Amino acid sequence: MRGIFTKKWSNLIVLSVICAGALLGCGYRNNATVTNYTGSALQNSSQDTGEVENQEAQTEAEPEALELYIVENLDMTDETIALYSIDSDQQLRYKYNMTTKFLNKYGSTDTWAEFTTGTVVSIGDFLPASGALSQVQKSADVWMYEDISKYSIDASRNLITIDGKNYKITDKTKVYSDSAKILLENIGKDDAITVTGKDKEVLSIAITTGHGFISLVNTSVFDGSLIFIGNKIVSMVNGNETIEVPEGTYLVTVANNGWGGSQEITVNRDENILVDLDLMKGDGPSYCLMTFLVTVPETYVYIDGKIVDTNEPQYVQYGSHKLVVKCSGYKAWRKTLVVNSETAEITLAMEAETESGTTTNETSNETAGEASEQAQEIIDETVSNGPEEETAGSSIKSDYDYEVDYLSTISDLISNLMN
Repeated sequence: MRGIFTKKWSNLIVLSVICAGALLGCGYRNNATVTNYTGSALQNSSQDTGEVENQEAQTEAEPEALELYIVENLDMTDETIALYSIDSDQQLRYKYNMTTKFLNKYGSTDTWAEFTTGTVVSIGDFLPASGALSQVQKSADVWMYEDISKYSIDASRNLITIDGKNYKITDKTKVYSDSAKILLENIGKDDAITVTGKDKEVLSIAITTGHGFISLVNTSVFDGSLIFIGNKIVSMVNGNETIEVPEGTYLVTVANNGWGGSQEITVNRDENILVDLDLMKGDGPSYCLMTFLVTVPETYVYIDGKIVDTNEPQYVQYGSHKLVVKCSGYKAWRKTLVVNSETAEITLAMEAETESGTTTNETSNETAGEASEQAQEIIDETVSNGPEEETAGSSIKSDYDYEVDYLSTISDLISNLMN
């Protein structure tokens, strides 16, 4: 009897356990978090949970790096923008319209014209109605040197040096002239460029002010004389030759043995302009009516070794002449005078000698007329500041104001050509 009673109680207990399990499985939610631990991890469960939460918060705080593109062409007629994908190494073309936002790196609205070739950008999604880009934004993750002319490129080492810092030029570095891709060696040494990069690598180089060429022909009348191309480029004429110049508009002037004239030309990027000097000689021999303004009494002026009366205007033949100016207590001038205009006025600003033998400027403003109005220059034969940069036989000096201090700057510019 006892055995039967015991057996019934055992069955009742088993049945109760089974029912409890069924109730939990069918009608009640289990709120327990099950985490597998090994070793002593169970003791640090609360600490580990906090670390996981911190890691997740940090991940959410760091935005994903946006894919970068290089603007290669912005077609305002077709309203399309061609972009080079740095990641996929291919060119992609997208539509844009009036609703597309063009933003600077700070997120403010920018103009389309600011997104020139070589600009590094990120892009937004597509607009559902038109399929155009929702936005194009300049990248804040890159650095940029804009419109620079002081740099050096070492193609053999694939380096460009800017402000004393070296940056790596890679196989993916894109070089542009306007919207055309060019080779690195096609960059002229006088070209102004905009360089964009990330970290120590260069992403793009865009020529902002390029170069063209002037080819001189029929030069026999002016061989051995000087040709002036604008205010900064001077070259000795030595037969037919080609001179590399920055793109722009120039007044080209020549004079020799009573012949001479001027011609305005415009040089576009990579363009070669033919200049026939025989068409510039004019009717000769021609003379310039020259007036001298003396700032110091008892100043003596010599042209080609002959003293001239500075109180009277002088007729001086077109071409190059030796000019010497002397005055007691002042530094003497020994210059070359290049005459190629009908009239000219020269202020003789003397430099006073001090007891130590140095000189001081009597006047700070020497005027021979602005280059656009009077094509005549004085060239110093005695002072040289060392060799200047040369381009195809030309001397270029770019750090002077030629309109204000025309005589002295031309003197420094081509003194080496006259030796």
